[in-house]
Amino acid sequence: MRSASDYPYFDQATPLALAHRGGSTYAPNVGRENTVHAFRQAVDLGYRYLETDVHATADGQLVAFHDDVLDRVTDACGAIAELPWSEISAARIHGLDAVPTLDELFETFPPSTLQHRHQGAGGHRAARRRHPPP
Repeated sequence: MRSASDYPYFDQATPLALAHRGGSTYAPNVGRENTVHAFRQAVDLGYRYLETDVHATADGQLVAFHDDVLDRVTDACGAIAELPWSEISAARIHGLDAVPTLDELFETFPPSTLQHRHQGAGGHRAARRRHPPP
């Protein structure tokens, strides 16, 4: 079990607003969770803390996606851990947005703090390789 001390950005005297899954409950982002579009809208609304989940594809690409399968929100299906990036990159979230890579989010939103949760052993190992702890 992790504690608040594992997340120093929570050590503030005032409330901290996190854009969970990119603020996907706010129009026009409803249903467009964990997309560059949703995160951009959240940043435009003033959010500086973005939250996403991270999964590793079968070939080791890190993707920002809540579920461990594509079925619920994309036009594709299957377990992320069992599919190569080439198949996942063709999927569209609600027919509109591509599944972003973790690198894409870091490159697109450098001034923001991106809190990412690693799903499964593969995602955790891969994310630690990409961003080793201090």
